[in-house]
Amino acid sequence: MTQKIPKTTILRFLPVEKAVLMYILVTGLFELFFFAKLPGVSAHLYARLIMVSVIVTLAAVNISYGDRNFLRGIRIFLPFLFLGYFYKETDYLNNLIFSRDMDPVISGWENLIFGFQPSLSFSEHFSSDLFAELMYMGYFSYYLISVGIPLYIYLKVSPRTGEKFSFIIISSFLIFYTVFIIFPVGGPQFYYIDWPQQVPEGYFFGHVMGIVKFYGEGVTAAFPSAHVSICLILVMASYLYAKNLLRIILPIAIALVFSTVYIRAHYVIDVVAGIILAPVLLRITSMIYDSDEPLSETTA
Repeated sequence: MTQKIPKTTILRFLPVEKAVLMYILVTGLFELFFFAKLPGVSAHLYARLIMVSVIVTLAAVNISYGDRNFLRGIRIFLPFLFLGYFYKETDYLNNLIFSRDMDPVISGWENLIFGFQPSLSFSEHFSSDLFAELMYMGYFSYYLISVGIPLYIYLKVSPRTGEKFSFIIISSFLIFYTVFIIFPVGGPQFYYIDWPQQVPEGYFFGHVMGIVKFYGEGVTAAFPSAHVSICLILVMASYLYAKNLLRIILPIAIALVFSTVYIRAHYVIDVVAGIILAPVLLRITSMIYDSDEPLSETTA
């Protein structure tokens, strides 16, 4: 039985919708400020208008039908679909403040600390396709668990907990995207593109990641590592809310962290920064969510 929430004439947004709307506003103003330097910027502004229209329309439906679990679930998880567009767009926006990528700085730090480039040496010393396939599988799993674990928590643990954790994940992504725009780092896979020793191709997941890189990657998003940081936040969430998932996610997380360096998506410094930021982002986004007043929850 579903508890019907009294109808309201006030248009109210969920915390996750507010986070997305804020990101759309800030980056939209950024695009308008650099309008003359951005080719085809009108399409990006129209895309924002469409996203805002969808969010507002779903929020407006509550005025007529009240807040229901099914509709609320759509509103909470729809923003995950926007993340792919926002991520790809960081490559479009990330050379407006700094005209060049900061890879020489990060790779210089790697040389200073280690005396060599770990991202290049790792795959040279572990050059089997089988090991590479394990690394590609770990890296690809990131795309599945980023949505899968919040969805599991929402459906199996508690809708309210799932809503909060979805907000934490999406807000963390948006914070990373903002950093990528301001401080552009492409990563070793782009900075050392002509390096003679290539990463082994692997098998199935190696092919899949080749497709993902071709269609979805840009020269962006290396520092700090969102892969590592978001993955650790997901591990923390599993420990807090779904311990039965730990036996699955821990091996994935270990493979994922190593894979970021192995496939040359990240420098080791990116990984360290991602590890440091994980608990910080979890704390900050949790506080932001708790300071808001979410809509009343329905019960099934």
